[in-house]
Amino acid sequence: MKPTKRKAFNFLRSYFDVLNELQNDADKFNFLMSIVNKQFLNEDPKDLSFIVKLCYESQRHQIEKSVNGWVRVSKTDVVGNPTLYPPSNPMSDPQEVEEEEEVKEEVKEVVCIEKENQITEEHFIKRWKDARLHYDKQPTLFKKLISIEKVGINELKKDYNIKEFDRAIQGLFQQNTFPVTRLRPTHFLKRENFETYLTCFTTKEKLFDNNKYKKVDRI
Repeated sequence: MKPTKRKAFNFLRSYFDVLNELQNDADKFNFLMSIVNKQFLNEDPKDLSFIVKLCYESQRHQIEKSVNGWVRVSKTDVVGNPTLYPPSNPMSDPQEVEEEEEVKEEVKEVVCIEKENQITEEHFIKRWKDARLHYDKQPTLFKKLISIEKVGINELKKDYNIKEFDRAIQGLFQQNTFPVTRLRPTHFLKRENFETYLTCFTTKEKLFDNNKYKKVDRI
């Protein structure tokens, strides 16, 4: 996976308009990848065909404006290295200030999206209760996570979102595991176990059943 610290960028209508001027699918793909690689990796496009290069050049100012604004606001380059980007001077360059404000709004939007997709202890416990009641027909008695479980969930939510937690929980409860693994999520919240059960949700694999790929129940 290519390293990048940037989470998103604004895809402008002008990019879309130029894209639709291209007739060849390969040209469209190369144009889009040129934008994506510049925005996320700050890599300038190479070996573009004449027509794709013209299209990219028509959007270069907006693309570089977005990248430079992100670098200025985040004080790192797109792969996370600290940068000594010169500070803006509102009195001398009002356009730079406008660009910086646009990027600040972009960063705020990304932060909001990340928070919405991030698991909370309350949501996790609710989904665990729902799964245990559905699969085991048993109530869940604990009301909060213990210390080791909090450490586990805090580490996992750095890399996994709400939907992936929900899927991993179902991946666990579709298994015929030991009862203790279903009473509390201590076992589940260890990374190697979490990732195993997340994979099981996708593959429908039954870890402790000879018929590994028989149909499993979903909630």
